[in-house]
Amino acid sequence: MGSNARLSLAASSDARGSALIRSVRFSSAVRLMDSLVHDVRNPLNALAINVEILQEKLARAAGGEVPASQAKNLQAMREQIARVNGMLGEFARFLAPPSGAPVAASLVQVLRDALGVLAHASRRARVKVAVEEPAGQATVAAMDPSALGFLVMTAVLRAIERTPEDGQTRVWLGDEGARVVLHVQDGGREDEQEVETEVEQALAAGAKEYGAELHVRGSHLRLSFPAGQAPA
Repeated sequence: MGSNARLSLAASSDARGSALIRSVRFSSAVRLMDSLVHDVRNPLNALAINVEILQEKLARAAGGEVPASQAKNLQAMREQIARVNGMLGEFARFLAPPSGAPVAASLVQVLRDALGVLAHASRRARVKVAVEEPAGQATVAAMDPSALGFLVMTAVLRAIERTPEDGQTRVWLGDEGARVVLHVQDGGREDEQEVETEVEQALAAGAKEYGAELHVRGSHLRLSFPAGQAPA
C-alpha cells in the first residue's frame, strides 16, 4: 500500500474516531441532563423561597410595606431566578426533548424561544442576529413541537457558528401560502462546494423525518414547513 493511501486511511480513521467521541459526549450530556436540572433547580427554588421570606421581614420592619427601592431589588431577583429556571428548561428540552403530540404552532414564537436560548451563544461569538418577523404568526401544520424547536434552533446556531466575529446573521420568515419558511443568512463563506457538515446532515435528516424541506446554498439556509391553521 502506498504512503498516500495509508495517509488517507489514517485520516479517515481519525475522522471516524472524532465523530464517535462527539457522539459519546453528546449522549452522556443527554443522560446527565435530568440530574443537572434537578441539582440546579433545588438551589433556585431555595433562593425563590428566601426572597419571599426576605420580603415579609422587610415589610414588617417597614411597618407593612416594603420600601420602593428594596421592592425593586426583590423583583429583580425574582426575574433573574425565573430567567435561569426558564433557560435551564429550554436547554433540557433541546438536549433531551420529550416526545409530544403533534400540534399546530406559531413559527414566530418558536423562533423567539430559540433566539432566547441562543442569546448567550451569539453574544459570546460577537455575532449580531437581526430578525424580521412577519405580520402574522406563520403557523406550522401539526408536528412534534420538540422537533420543530430542534430544527429552528439548530438552523440559527449553524449560522452563528459560521459567521465571523463582529459579523451579522439575518433571520426572517416567509409565507408562501401552502408553506411557511425560515430563512437564515449567515456571514460565512459563499462557497457552494464546501463539504456538508455534521450539523447540516442532522438538519437534513430531521427535516426529512418531520416533513420539512431543507435547502442550503452557501451562506443561505432555507427551511420550509407545511402551513397550518392557527390554534383557536
